[in-house]
Amino acid sequence: MNITVEDNTVVSMAAGVVPEAASPTAAEIKAERSTAIKAACAEAITGGFDADVLGRGTLHYTLTEIQQRDLQTQYAAVQAGATEALWHDSSRVTHEVYTASQFTALFNTGYAYIISCKIRSDWLEQLAHDLADADKLSEAAAVDWDTELSEGYQTQCDAQIAAMLGGGNE
Repeated sequence: MNITVEDNTVVSMAAGVVPEAASPTAAEIKAERSTAIKAACAEAITGGFDADVLGRGTLHYTLTEIQQRDLQTQYAAVQAGATEALWHDSSRVTHEVYTASQFTALFNTGYAYIISCKIRSDWLEQLAHDLADADKLSEAAAVDWDTELSEGYQTQCDAQIAAMLGGGNE
């Protein structure tokens, strides 16, 4: 809007040209997508995973940062010889006793889930960066946690997950 003022009085107002917002650059899109994908990864991890380690059906386990540390502490105790560990699924407030083997299975499932999320996050970021570098800015800006990786990216992602979990070919 153009406003004309004379002697501290508005004498005319007219609609003016509103400048268009500049389109984001490739670097800006890459930075924004990296931040968004990392946040989605963290949310997926804390949201947790499902597992049946007690033999009575699938239970859901959340993984807040505190729970992740507690899980590692309990796992260290089991590795050091503890025969039981206290833990609980998301449906319970109170803990219950897990045998060492049940808790180890829970830890391994949770660890695999965290690793899978983190490596998927890396590959989604790589996809966004590669698209932005190829000047496919709208496609790069659309990459999010739900984006399906192409077969090539997914194959590399799966290979890295397997390697991290001890199943890679060396």
